[in-house]
Amino acid sequence: YAQSADANFKDMDLSGVGAPTPAGSRSDVLWTAAYPNINTCSGIIENASVVNEAKPGTISDALIAEARFFRAFDYFMLVQTFGGVPLDLGAGELKFNTNAVRTSVRNTVPDVYTKAIFPDLLQAVNDLPASPRVTGGATKTLARLYLAKAYLTYAWWLQNPNNIPTYPAADRVDPDGKTYQYYFQQAYDIATAAIADPGN
Repeated sequence: YAQSADANFKDMDLSGVGAPTPAGSRSDVLWTAAYPNINTCSGIIENASVVNEAKPGTISDALIAEARFFRAFDYFMLVQTFGGVPLDLGAGELKFNTNAVRTSVRNTVPDVYTKAIFPDLLQAVNDLPASPRVTGGATKTLARLYLAKAYLTYAWWLQNPNNIPTYPAADRVDPDGKTYQYYFQQAYDIATAAIADPGN
C-alpha cells in the first residue's frame, strides 16, 4: 500500500497493518467482476462452433482458447479468495446463462478445480499459440504457468498443513483419488515445460 492508501489497500496487503474482514475488505470487487467475465467466456466457448458453422473462421481456435484461459483464471481468483464458488450461473454448470437468477449453490473447492480450472487450462495449453493472437494476448506459456500455479495451490489445499477450514465444508480428497504429491509433481512438470519452451 502507498502513502494515501485507505483500508481497501491496507486490509488486502496482508502485511499486518490491516486485516480483511467481511465488513472492510473489497473482495466484492473481484466477485462482481469475475462472474460477468466467466459468463462471457462460457458464451464464446459454447457458441463458437455454431457461429463458425454459419460463417467459417469467424471465431479462431486461439480466441476460444483465450476464453478457456480467462474463465479458468477468474475461477482460480475466486476459489483462492472465497473457497468453493458456484459453477452454475443459472443455465447449468459452466453453461452460458441469459436469464437473470436470484439463487445459486456453491460448489466445493475440489469441484471448482477439477471441473472448471484444470480442464480449461489444459485445453488452453493445447490450443493457445506460442505467440499471442493479438498484442498482449494469452499464450501457451501463460496458460502453462497458471496451470502450474493452480496445481500448486490445489496441492496445498489438499495437504492443508496449517489445518485451515474450508467453505463450503468438504473433505480434502481429490474426486479422482489423486494425492497432493501428485499435484505438486504436476506443478513441477508443467512449470519446467514452460521454462524449457517459453515462446517469444
